[in-house]
Amino acid sequence: MKHLSLRSPLLAMAVLAACSAAQAQSSVTLYGALGLDVVSASNVYTGATKKSQLLIEDNAIVNSRIGLRGTEDLGGGLNAVFGLESTVHPDTGTAGNTSAYWNRGAFVGLTGSFGSIKIGHQWDVSDDLMGNYFVFAYYSPFFFSGFGSLSNYYDNAIKYSSPKIGGFEGGLFYALGEKTVSGSAGNFAQAVGTYTAGPFSIGLVGDTLKADDGSGNKDEMWALGAAYNFGPVKLRGGFARTDVEIGTPFKANLIDVGVDVPFSNVAGMSADFVKKDVKSSDDDTEYVRLQGYYRLSKRTSLNSNLIFLKNSGNADFVWYGDGSPGQKQTIFTVGITHAF
Repeated sequence: MKHLSLRSPLLAMAVLAACSAAQAQSSVTLYGALGLDVVSASNVYTGATKKSQLLIEDNAIVNSRIGLRGTEDLGGGLNAVFGLESTVHPDTGTAGNTSAYWNRGAFVGLTGSFGSIKIGHQWDVSDDLMGNYFVFAYYSPFFFSGFGSLSNYYDNAIKYSSPKIGGFEGGLFYALGEKTVSGSAGNFAQAVGTYTAGPFSIGLVGDTLKADDGSGNKDEMWALGAAYNFGPVKLRGGFARTDVEIGTPFKANLIDVGVDVPFSNVAGMSADFVKKDVKSSDDDTEYVRLQGYYRLSKRTSLNSNLIFLKNSGNADFVWYGDGSPGQKQTIFTVGITHAF
């Protein structure tokens, strides 16, 4: 029997053909975004010291990141997919989380006519669909305690996203706490659904997080959002309710009323009023956020934010500094972003 050597032209052609077929059926993409802001913030408390401060910070609109994503065509409309994504802080050149380098995503899964199912460290399904109603990125209401699951990522998660059918789109999310005290301790479950009909859209999300210690305590949140695009402007609003039992118990409502105004294909602005109302307490927080942008190209943009923040009672939420009860803060930013 004759064996083909590595120098055989026939073998070389066969290897090249196999490589070409593999490349035709699969792909891997390197992508990312970088953005920085020059920030002026008032009433920045550090301990007992209060001052105004000029900062260079991560961009408030685009989260700086680097990632890999890939897909393989398995035939019959079925694809294998994976994703790896890490936060980058371009102001210091550091990674976002030294204990979890791929902190923004590390998953593998399948996609097809059924939608997609992915397993791993992932963003929840609210992050995929509720950004049409609430402010997302930085200066967002999900930074308020009790409302983090409006946009958050979780370990050991199974995520299902449906295809869009007749205007409906939805998703299910379940993250395993993997705690030894009980089978359900630390588990997180979430479901979301949206419906779009022409210029109108509505969305609903609900979730539950169980305590790590097996006590049976849980945090529950649900949110409802709606938007209508009139053409010259888009009006949107969101309402959320949280019932926190883990740690210090409290109940709170959240409202976000906003408008998006495109001036042209390359420029526009948005405005939002956001308030967290803690029930049975005067410890509330509210802010107004104005944002503008100008696209220099498809990949590069200039942007700016103006935020007026006010705390009442003992509320001490701030964007910069340690925070102090009843604190106010005014923030102005000018930034640039580039995607690749």
